[in-house]
Amino acid sequence: TVFSATATEKNPSETNKNLRSKIVSILGDKIPLEIDKDCKAEVSFMVNSQNELVVISVDSKVDNFSSYVKNKLNYKKVNIKGVKKGEIYTMPIKINKNL
Repeated sequence: TVFSATATEKNPSETNKNLRSKIVSILGDKIPLEIDKDCKAEVSFMVNSQNELVVISVDSKVDNFSSYVKNKLNYKKVNIKGVKKGEIYTMPIKINKNL
């Protein structure tokens, strides 16, 4: 499965772009889940005081996507200047069907 992520703001800040890029690189572009159609998900997370990602919720209709995201992202270090510690970020994700 392949996915793409887009920022929620019309003019996302450089910090948000960098944060999104980092998360996309951690998740990778091949997700080992079988799906029969393209779908969307929304991941809410924050960065703790140790610069680690903490997944708060994953809203998706794809079975096991939540577990996959949490396993890949939880407690991964991100050193991105300007990230507000403790602020909740939301990132939409588009999950594309295997071709």
